Amino acid sequence: MSVKIGGNELNLGVFLENIKNKFNLSDEEIAELFKTDEIVLPISIFNDRLGMLESSALYMKDKLKLSFTEIARLLKRDYKTIWTSYNQAKKKNAKK
Repeated sequence: MSVKIGGNELNLGVFLENIKNKFNLSDEEIAELFKTDEIVLPISIFNDRLGMLESSALYMKDKLKLSFTEIARLLKRDYKTIWTSYNQAKKKNAKK
């Protein structure tokens, strides 16, 4: 796979191999460099029926298959708050 950076085409496979060799890194160490706790939520999940936390919890639980504990950690909220928001969102969606 190639990407253009500043008008130059860069082959990502070759780039990663060079980094691995130059710094003597394993595949696992390279993968670790790209790990992040950031999750992008599509704006389309937000609407006037659900609150922001309800929409976020519903999307992260149902679409991203995250646990309530993982969602709570990412959103810096209490586990019980996430559980409550998720269940409220499910009830509101069932009524529509």
